[in-house]
Amino acid sequence: MKKIVRMAAVMLLMVVTISARPFAVLAQPSAWAAGQVNQAIELGLVPPSLQSNYMQTITRAEFCALAVALYEAAAGEITGRVAFDDTDDVNVEKAASVGIVSGVGNNRFAPGNGLNREQAAVMLAQLAAAVGKPLPQWAPIFADNDQISLWAVDGVGQTQMAAIMTGTSDTKFSPKMSYTREQSIATIMRMYGVVMGAGDAAVVSVPLNSLPMNPNLKKGMTDAEFQEAYNIALGLVRDYAGLSKLAKVELVYWELKNIRHGQPWTYSMEDKHYSDVYGFFKLNRTSCAGDVRAAALCLTILGVPYEHVNENQYAHQWIRLALDGQYVIMDVNAPALLFEEAPYKHPYIVE
Repeated sequence: MKKIVRMAAVMLLMVVTISARPFAVLAQPSAWAAGQVNQAIELGLVPPSLQSNYMQTITRAEFCALAVALYEAAAGEITGRVAFDDTDDVNVEKAASVGIVSGVGNNRFAPGNGLNREQAAVMLAQLAAAVGKPLPQWAPIFADNDQISLWAVDGVGQTQMAAIMTGTSDTKFSPKMSYTREQSIATIMRMYGVVMGAGDAAVVSVPLNSLPMNPNLKKGMTDAEFQEAYNIALGLVRDYAGLSKLAKVELVYWELKNIRHGQPWTYSMEDKHYSDVYGFFKLNRTSCAGDVRAAALCLTILGVPYEHVNENQYAHQWIRLALDGQYVIMDVNAPALLFEEAPYKHPYIVE
């Protein structure tokens, strides 16, 4: 009899242990989100009801709770109310009264509906405006821009530029993908940094001598010349630090193309600085090698890996980099970013 009791006790313990494991996992946010989630809880931005099941899709009403907590931390208590027929949630009523959210029609709010990424972007942009810290206007830069609803385009672009929301990969935003509790809390924390004066966007502030850099980037320059060129490059791209990899690449390309073709230039293969970043950024004197090193410096500042094709060869040179498994050619003398049709084949060069 004692043996049977002991076996039953062991089996009960196993059942309790096994059944407890999923709840223990659900109680913790993902590793990438843990720091921001814990900080948001310490700041009182996350109600107890949202301090579990972090990978669960957040509902419209739950997101209102986060948004209202941030608004009231930044701007004081919301006294207004907008009523809906299908909910008496006070956070929904508060959020609607200051323009963070609106209904879905027929005086309904659909509080239990799950939120997707483009809806979250719009609510975040409206939250920033509501507290008097509107996000900069910006057209989104994603490969799946055509999947973003027209009413959400501005919100997605604004939250991308402010580095509050980035993509789901190097190139995609995935606007219709569900938005989770932990993702919502993480973006609320980024928004907290904006509205509480910690900055309008992620920026780069790493000094030149601390950057991991190809030594060939300094080729032919004094320390002072390299520092001067770096300062110019940093000023061009520092506000793009929090953006997706695709956005960084696109913006570097257009920044340099505008410089390269927006003013008189000397194309040289002989002048002292024809192949370095000082020639490109300070002297308006360059070659394809100088163009590439200017792009390479900007990409290095933003932490984007690249390959300098045909470096130190008497041949046309360009930047090659990977985006979601495809290779892209960055060449400021080409009309746009180009996708490789074959490895190391530039479509505008006939061999």
